[in-house]
Amino acid sequence: MSGQVGTGFAQLNHGMKPRILIVDDDSAITQQLYWTLCDEYDVITANDLQTAIRRATFYKPDIAILDLHMPPDKSSPASGLRLLEYIKGHLSQARVLIMSSNSDIEVRKACYAGGADGYFAKPFELEDMLASICKLTPVHRLELFAQIL
Repeated sequence: MSGQVGTGFAQLNHGMKPRILIVDDDSAITQQLYWTLCDEYDVITANDLQTAIRRATFYKPDIAILDLHMPPDKSSPASGLRLLEYIKGHLSQARVLIMSSNSDIEVRKACYAGGADGYFAKPFELEDMLASICKLTPVHRLELFAQIL
């Protein structure tokens, strides 16, 4: 980042890059996203609901990327929806992107009703995911900056 605004943001935001939490029970997906994003973002991963809640609470991510179908009941989107509710309830400034193989329109509606900022059907195009993350990050920076002015 260059210029005064970028420098100020970096000092405010954990002293580093924007932080992203990636939650998916498929470690191949979390690893792929980790390596794709780690140069530009401070990336934290979790593979289950309990770990995700602990890491979200501790690290306070700017953006969370969540799978819906996770243990204990991988046949239901309940775990992912609970995590979405937790993040939006406890980290109101965080942006949340959902990635799911669930194509049910009602599930998608429930995600947006729960505060999701985007939804990706699995398998997703990495470029689409990156574009959405980039769109969310500058908005977040401006909001964060506005809070201190």
